Amino acid sequence: MKVYNGLMALLVAAVLTGCGGGEIDENKPMDQVAAEAAEMSKEKLQNMVAEYESLIAQKAEELKSLEAQIKNLPVSELMGEKAATIKEETKTLAASLSKLKEQLAVYAKELSAAVE
Repeated sequence: MKVYNGLMALLVAAVLTGCGGGEIDENKPMDQVAAEAAEMSKEKLQNMVAEYESLIAQKAEELKSLEAQIKNLPVSELMGEKAATIKEETKTLAASLSKLKEQLAVYAKELSAAVE
């Protein structure tokens, strides 16, 4: 039950915090991300890169926590509902991290071009 309550707390925290400061939208189309990044100043790009790095680090920690929960489950529960829920959350979080890293790469590329 503690694991379930912990998962619910993580889920609620994720929903309430969203994707950061309101500017980060992991579901934004990549062409839109690229267009916005191309118009940003060097300082704004630096801020976006920092925000993305922070959010990615936070989500990576959440992913580690979920993976640890799966590893700590008794064998008898690995095929149960609790394990399925954790695995689904892990899959969703991994997909989110992938999208965020892809967007971060766009901002980082624009930032490196702005520095030159």
